[in-house]
Amino acid sequence: MKNYKFVTRLMDKHEYPEEAKKVLSDAFDKIIANEKANKIYESIRTDYLKKEKNFDKFSDKTKALSEEIGVHIYIVNLVILLGCTETLLKRYKKENIDEEIFWDSMIDLKVKMIECKENYDMYGTFVEGWFNGFFNMWRFKVGRFEYDLTHFGCSEFTIAGETIKDEEFCLGMHIPSHCGSLSMDVRLDSYKKAYKFFRDKFGDKKYMYVVCGSWLLYPDNDKILPANSNTVDFLYDFEPLNVTTKYDFGDQWRVFGVQYDDKPVSELPRNTSMQRAFAEWLEKGNKTGSAYSVLVFDGEKILTRQK
Repeated sequence: MKNYKFVTRLMDKHEYPEEAKKVLSDAFDKIIANEKANKIYESIRTDYLKKEKNFDKFSDKTKALSEEIGVHIYIVNLVILLGCTETLLKRYKKENIDEEIFWDSMIDLKVKMIECKENYDMYGTFVEGWFNGFFNMWRFKVGRFEYDLTHFGCSEFTIAGETIKDEEFCLGMHIPSHCGSLSMDVRLDSYKKAYKFFRDKFGDKKYMYVVCGSWLLYPDNDKILPANSNTVDFLYDFEPLNVTTKYDFGDQWRVFGVQYDDKPVSELPRNTSMQRAFAEWLEKGNKTGSAYSVLVFDGEKILTRQK
């Protein structure tokens, strides 16, 4: 087994909870102590790093490793990903990418670990396929947000005399949880850093186009959440292109936790202001939804800013 010392460094740097470090270190120790488990682990790492396959391509191997060491598959998923991080850093250096971007991007391993703890009461990950973008280096965390190298998904959009069309290059945005404030200062910092980091990929475009499909960008969120909330102010950075309204709140687990997905509204937890706001909204029989939206940034200001 390789990279255990580097994993310890990463967990310390990102301040993993002591309980989480023990769970993950114990899993590594079990692999080291078991020759068969070691072979399975290294085979998975080879597939993931060299063949750039996703977890669904070798689910039989991850299941076998889980059974061999007696550790839940979610924990095994995270151990494998952590074991690939040192090699990923070497790729960053080879591509002359700022090491700070690497460390920021790897915070998402901790984020998804915390979500796993919140939803399944264990330190692992149940969204292992998500990390393919990071390890294949087409997804990066730059400041507060994560950005994909992707393509525009609507027929066309024109702003300030410039047009972007379907399938032209743009950035996709993701908003990781547990990463702090969504204040305007924090958002602008990320937009400016992303503009600089991805500038050579814009082609002949003057502006940075960022698309995001999210329940956080549903226009009626300004009726659900307090008007002075950063979450509401954030959605005004975008212009909605395609809005979906529905009674089925498919992202309910993100607000209330997966264990409440099938619970009646009356049983939803109301421990946070967001939980209370959505529970009250749903209790009145209102719909929720999502939006595919675009943000356009010129390096200094948000051209799509709604208010």
